[in-house]
Amino acid sequence: MQGASYRVLQTPASAGRRRGQGGNGSSAAALGSGHGGEGGDGHGTGATGFGEAGGAQAPPQYADLSNYEIRDELFQEFLFGGGGNAHHGLAPSYYQTVEKELTALKEAPDSGSAPLAESRPGYLSHYEDMPAVDRPQRFVDERSHLDAEVWGSYARPRERAIIRTQLKKEAQQVGQVLGLEVVRKLVNQVAQDPRLLVPVREAIVALEPSLLRLAMVDPRFFSDEGHSGRRVMERVAQRSFKYNDEFSPEFLAFFEPVTRAFNELNSLTIEDAQPFGMALAGLEYGWDEQDQQESENRNNVLQSLRFAEERQTQADQIAFELSTRSDLDQVPGLILDFLFGPWALAMAHAKLADTRNQVDPLGFGSVVPDLLWSVKREVTLKRPAKLIEMIPGLLAKLHEGLELLGQDPRESEPFFEGLMKLHRPVLKLRRLKSRRDAQESGVAPLEAEELSGAPEALPATPEQRRAKAAAHPWLARDELDAAGFEDTLPTAPGDLAPLEEEQEYEKPAAMQAAEPAAEEIDSSHAELIAEQESSANGAPALDQEDAERVLLGLRSGHWVDLYSRRRWLRAQLIWASTRGTLFMFVSHGGQPHSMTKRSCERLIRERLLRPVDSHGVIAQALDAVASEAASQTTPANQSEPETA
Repeated sequence: MQGASYRVLQTPASAGRRRGQGGNGSSAAALGSGHGGEGGDGHGTGATGFGEAGGAQAPPQYADLSNYEIRDELFQEFLFGGGGNAHHGLAPSYYQTVEKELTALKEAPDSGSAPLAESRPGYLSHYEDMPAVDRPQRFVDERSHLDAEVWGSYARPRERAIIRTQLKKEAQQVGQVLGLEVVRKLVNQVAQDPRLLVPVREAIVALEPSLLRLAMVDPRFFSDEGHSGRRVMERVAQRSFKYNDEFSPEFLAFFEPVTRAFNELNSLTIEDAQPFGMALAGLEYGWDEQDQQESENRNNVLQSLRFAEERQTQADQIAFELSTRSDLDQVPGLILDFLFGPWALAMAHAKLADTRNQVDPLGFGSVVPDLLWSVKREVTLKRPAKLIEMIPGLLAKLHEGLELLGQDPRESEPFFEGLMKLHRPVLKLRRLKSRRDAQESGVAPLEAEELSGAPEALPATPEQRRAKAAAHPWLARDELDAAGFEDTLPTAPGDLAPLEEEQEYEKPAAMQAAEPAAEEIDSSHAELIAEQESSANGAPALDQEDAERVLLGLRSGHWVDLYSRRRWLRAQLIWASTRGTLFMFVSHGGQPHSMTKRSCERLIRERLLRPVDSHGVIAQALDAVASEAASQTTPANQSEPETA
């Protein structure tokens, strides 16, 4: 068989006009099918490409593409270089060949693969009941039978092929024919993109007739990323990444307007790109409306998380400044832990909420020297009246700060119990002596056990005196709930309990008390892992290094599949803390799912959080078309031109 090749031919008509015309004389290309076209018998002087033949001064009349399969240099030049020969005309032999193809198509029986829903093997009968992320891939391409109830007559591959061939017959220039071929190949590539749900891939196949009509009036629309013909495909594909289950009500609500818009495009006469722009505008309007409904809750949560991060940053700085005070000697570790932790947060919160630029908003800073003085037994026993007078105001201010912070009162109970024990010797002294004696600073002998060093009275260790930056921004219980920290658990609290060696997010004491012990892992979690490992698409858990690498690769806007409460959700990363220690994802309806870095890495390791590749669908498909064209170039394509 002769290899794919083409050569330039000059007709008698062009030779007669040669002396009277310049370099832009009329031309036509005889573009044959894979079996070669009629006419264009190869006689005459030839040269590779559409340049001048044998040094002639006039252009050729047409180019003979014997055995040409639209995959060699001409196709690549059109795909990559813009198609300098795109405006050349088409010879009669081309139309004769296409007419034969069209006749054969119309006479052939309407055969083809069965609709996808009817072609599933028996073992896929429970396809819909499978976990969305583990469903086997279903094959779709340009020749697939689609659902006639959704796509009408264009559901049949023969009808789409007839439209394609009819348009080839109506073509008047080489670029139109090549544009039609690019559309066919592009649709075929997108249809086989495993990242897209099957209905989305079918929709692109169904849209082929209107894309082909667009190629007739704008053969290279695909090369312009901003072209509405290309954008409508890309935007539908990108929007579909919000969903991972083709049977979910959320996806069906998304897909119904898409099918309506695509069917409308297929029914129109395409004279320019305007119908595609209008279709996309209609879809975008609906999507924007949905996004606005979801954005308010998401923005509120994001604002809360960003405030918490800024609050923690300032609290870390305040804690460092407190750690340099000169009056920390003999201060119990319990007190320094409180100052460097909750109280630094309260002071930071007051500063961020202050609108008057005060030096010490709400007076929280002035509490610090009083608190430090109140726990130094050697001085308070000498001035018990001062402490007794100070305690009510001190406790009130401390509670005020923690309430402003939103801390659960149960979280601070251990601190206030310890503080009470530190103040107890002076309070007992009050009961033993009269107020007058106390004001005279008389010191009464106390029982030995009261002077002995209780744990809460032990001076802070050197380690406790060093303020350390918090691993994560602190969040109150309502902030944790709003940010969806509980929703990152696979089913219910405890299903993915922290490992003993892990230090999970510092939740409020009440939340910690409600959670099961670390070793109590729900059996459903173990069953899920076992199912994943034994399934056809299952994969072993990742090691820690791989999990860290996956997490580092996530950026705001990236999609993931997240297992939460016995359901696989498609969620998008919308925020990560500056230090990369907290992450917030949002699933359908604006539902937030937040987690620490350690929790995120663990979910990745156990494949309960799986990144989704959502890079440009159309760009990737065009790259595949180009790669295919380049790989199919045979040595015969690169041989020297024949000379008649």
